Amino acid sequence: MNAKRTIGIVARIFIGLVFIASAVTKLLSIEAVDMFLFEHKLFSWDVTQFLTRFLIAFEGFLGLVLVCGFWQKVVRVVAIAFLAGLTLYVLVKPLLFDVSQDNCHCFGTVLVLDDTQTIIKNLVLLALSALMFWQKGVKLRFDKWIIAGLFVLSVSLTYVVKAPDIIVYSLYDKSASLDMPKFELLLQDEKLEHLNLKSGKKVLCLYSTGCKHCKRTAIKLDVMIQRHDLCKANFATVFWGKEENIAKFYKETGAEPLASAIVPVGEFLAATKGKQPLVVLLEEGKVVDLYRSITIDEGRIVEFLK
Repeated sequence: MNAKRTIGIVARIFIGLVFIASAVTKLLSIEAVDMFLFEHKLFSWDVTQFLTRFLIAFEGFLGLVLVCGFWQKVVRVVAIAFLAGLTLYVLVKPLLFDVSQDNCHCFGTVLVLDDTQTIIKNLVLLALSALMFWQKGVKLRFDKWIIAGLFVLSVSLTYVVKAPDIIVYSLYDKSASLDMPKFELLLQDEKLEHLNLKSGKKVLCLYSTGCKHCKRTAIKLDVMIQRHDLCKANFATVFWGKEENIAKFYKETGAEPLASAIVPVGEFLAATKGKQPLVVLLEEGKVVDLYRSITIDEGRIVEFLK
């Protein structure tokens, strides 16, 4: 085996391993990756989750095929195009989208790279990609079947290990419920008077100041408000926890603060049956609909308010 071919094989395997590592780390921090893509305000939450997982599956599949060395005439070009496309995205992202430049999420939250570091990383991989043309890869009699198997494996693992919310909801009972008598008492609490929950249409969010799923829900609703130009006055939040932590909650989420109140933990959990977060659609103080974080229906909420 000559030196150039050896260098080409090493470059191919290295790039493939980087792709695999990128896919695995994204999957390990899928919630953060989902939220990052959702913040681009391009797709609904359900579509975002399917696209995120397809990107991860494709990247993992591409890495596996590179490591195995199959179909190099096609795969080399696809890998270079993929890297070039990702680099172009990072370059234009600040011009088109109001999202963080501190972490591109190419390795999820496992390895944080800002936009500049990501561009450098991609340029290095693109330079190494040129070396892949020094080798011809591997050809087996049944390589088509192996490639098909790798694709099925990548997609199935991605969608099974970290299934989208809509699939989880269809398989398991994730319905939300309230203790209605105790919820009515909660609405009568004088601490909530300034929220005007018994007047007109309201989207009431029930959160804990320290709950990560509540923070995720707050970001989802903030994106929804901005995308559909919804009136913030129609949204209100009731927290349990320490009042000084409300500002920290909104700072950590990056969401615009909503009209808020804080109630004792016992009163809150009695009304919500110990569940949080919950999102309640109210009309004249009456419950119209109720959601947990994974069941939020963006279209229904927009229709309700408009």
